[in-house]
Amino acid sequence: MKHKIIIDTDPGIDDTMAIAYAIAHPDIDLVALTTIFGNVSVDEATDNALALLDYFGYEADVARGESRPLVMEPKPHSYFVHGQNGLGEIEIPKSSKTATDRDAADYLIEKTKEMPGEIDICAVGPLTNLARALERDPMIADRVKSVCVMGGAVYRPGNVSPVAEANIWNDPHAAEEVFAARWPVVLAPLDVTTKVVLSPHFFADLEEADPRVGKLLSDMARFYARFYRSHSGINGCIPHDVMALAYLTIPGVYMQKRGALATVTDGLGIGQTIFNPAGKPTVDPVWGERPQHTALLDIDAGFFAAHYFDTIAKRPTEIGD
Repeated sequence: MKHKIIIDTDPGIDDTMAIAYAIAHPDIDLVALTTIFGNVSVDEATDNALALLDYFGYEADVARGESRPLVMEPKPHSYFVHGQNGLGEIEIPKSSKTATDRDAADYLIEKTKEMPGEIDICAVGPLTNLARALERDPMIADRVKSVCVMGGAVYRPGNVSPVAEANIWNDPHAAEEVFAARWPVVLAPLDVTTKVVLSPHFFADLEEADPRVGKLLSDMARFYARFYRSHSGINGCIPHDVMALAYLTIPGVYMQKRGALATVTDGLGIGQTIFNPAGKPTVDPVWGERPQHTALLDIDAGFFAAHYFDTIAKRPTEIGD
């Protein structure tokens, strides 16, 4: 049976890599893209989502989400990482289609009512839409099959502060609501995502294998790689968002650990993700009251890269041609 997936996204170069993977993978039924601010504004994210679906030749709903965090003032968008259009300055045709009348939170609520126990939400941006859905209908936590999140840093430094990762930092109050809810959360933090670096040679080979989708990803990756080269000295780029999604299709390549998750919502540590492994005693009883989730802490990087390559290169020929 295929995984019915809604990707909550702020496209975004690595978001585009994840969307391409979802469309190409034979075991995924991409139901919708819900959009959120983050890498770009929510309006730009919605336009990008619609345009990417057209480019990839795939029909799915797009629902526009929140434009700002729950509580705090918005942070600047990540144009310096993803380009002024979010797509590495690569222009693709604008879609003539429009988003649904329902906003992202209502869309998530309604789809999980239509298909209870079947929907996997893959959240690869700030978690504001998910928090809004919980506020409007707490019972959504009982209807969702899983919530796979790209975000946080458990045992390694953050990428926007010494302790915070960008998606969580962009709306820490939303992340805290999501982590405190009793739905099955799987977190793909920087601990696991930074283990995979896709090289320029990888994308050159992918472009040769798939002159349409592979070329688009390769062109975008050049911009992304320039950021990583200047920021971290890395020769290539990190496909963060794909790794949250791929947990659903190749869970065996990840080292997984159960525990409670929480988010710091103020002070110098704002946006920090805290993880208390299952069975670890604490003096503070609050940790025993929090739900147990799953953190992905390591990965077979070579297998993941080969799997991603094969999934894109062997996509059905009717998609995107």
